[in-house]
Amino acid sequence: MMRILAALVAAVALAGLGATSWAAGAAGQPKRGGTLVYGLSTEPPDLDPHVNSGSSSGTVKAAVYQGLVRYGHGGAIEPALAEHWGLVGQTQYVFHLRPGVRFHNGDPLTASDVKFSLDRILDPRTGSALRSSLRAIKRVDVVDPMTVKIVLNQPFAPLLAYLAEPYGAIVDAKFVQGGANLRSTMLGTGPFKFVSWDPGQRVRLVRNEAYWEPGKPYLDAINFVPLADAQTRLTALRAGDIMLMDFVPQEQMNAIARDPQLRLYADVGIFMCIIFNPQRKPYDDVRVRQAIAYAIDRDAVVKTIFDGRGTPITGDVIPSSWWAHDRNADGMYTYRPDKARQLLREAGYGDGLRITILAPITYSLHTRTAQVLQAQLAKVGIQAQLDLPEWAVVLNRHNQGDFAIEVRGLSASVNDPDFLSLFYESDSTYYPKQVGFKDAQLDQWLDEARVVGNQAIRKQLYAKIEERALALAPWVYIAWGDQGEAARAYVRGYDHYPGPLGTYSGYSLSSTWLAK
Repeated sequence: MMRILAALVAAVALAGLGATSWAAGAAGQPKRGGTLVYGLSTEPPDLDPHVNSGSSSGTVKAAVYQGLVRYGHGGAIEPALAEHWGLVGQTQYVFHLRPGVRFHNGDPLTASDVKFSLDRILDPRTGSALRSSLRAIKRVDVVDPMTVKIVLNQPFAPLLAYLAEPYGAIVDAKFVQGGANLRSTMLGTGPFKFVSWDPGQRVRLVRNEAYWEPGKPYLDAINFVPLADAQTRLTALRAGDIMLMDFVPQEQMNAIARDPQLRLYADVGIFMCIIFNPQRKPYDDVRVRQAIAYAIDRDAVVKTIFDGRGTPITGDVIPSSWWAHDRNADGMYTYRPDKARQLLREAGYGDGLRITILAPITYSLHTRTAQVLQAQLAKVGIQAQLDLPEWAVVLNRHNQGDFAIEVRGLSASVNDPDFLSLFYESDSTYYPKQVGFKDAQLDQWLDEARVVGNQAIRKQLYAKIEERALALAPWVYIAWGDQGEAARAYVRGYDHYPGPLGTYSGYSLSSTWLAK
């Protein structure tokens, strides 16, 4: 198997190495040239920059597309296609575009492209990951060819945080209106240009010679190779058949960190959780959802699944280092099997309960979490059967609301507590809308929290949101854990972004280079 894999990966790599020219430089200084072979944990289900189809496809999209702003090194929001911007009153943002930027086909970037892109994101037919998050946008106006104005219905504190996501990308209006299918082709303004997508084999990108950041990118090309099995991916990395891989198995992180030929890029950035469909029995009964929350030994999950590189979540899922974290909520769902059995009896399941848990076999973290939960739930009389299809199948079923209980690994999508809207707000196309979850009080508080500019008031609102959400338990949070990438030691310049922003580390590929 590995001999066949090595031949495949080597062939993919050599396709971009023939004309490599290395620039001389002092030790530690970036060198130009070479093809990075990146082992992805899953085949991108699509290439549409406005659709969130998983972190792996998001890495590919972040290398090709850019938005008005972006997350930079360290996670700070910085200018991208917008050179600068300003707030007029409380409801108008004026963005001034960076002059001279062109799409990969030579078309100049204009304010009309920005308007087209944001309108496309807000169009429900697009299925955009950001539509519900950006619904505060009333309209987008073209002021002049290089200036665009975003008019809001009301003040919206996290606007820039959402626009910095890869899914806020600006696309070429003429290209899309001309009939291009963004699900299968790509045309952006980013550091790398799309060449081809051979499903099951690779996605190939090459350097954008006209990129606006001087001297970048350093690489000639990137070949993204899908290798779904985590152990196969890691074996290929150790053999040098690939140079960088995503989703390092947590149980291998400590060993990788000790290997002088490899580098581990990881940080606390993913939380494991259970998502319920409250429209399906028995999860329409809040007592069943709460019983499952009490039946989980989170310390055992951290030890078993994260190899000790994690922290139990017994309450507030807002990261503990953030200003909005509510420590008073911590400790609500500790391991209480007796309480779990009591709630199951009250709900009419004292004689036991049979359930089926959905989780993607593509990611060992999800599969192993589901297996641990299966054993723990059995102790309170819940017999769980595991349904373990590939990631693309799980994603499609999630988007269709075709699940009853699902294990997922997620992170905060933006560097702002408004990410909770994706989980709890009834209009969110990420989860609540698929399963019909609605709570008018949560909707009201979430809306108030994003409008208020005062941080202390926002903190109070998020504390109330968390308290009510934990009581309703449409989600059960399990533990935060390390997530990250691993690379050969000669891969330099790559940056794993801090905390939950780690899923956007693909932005740093423009700074990545090969020291060999």
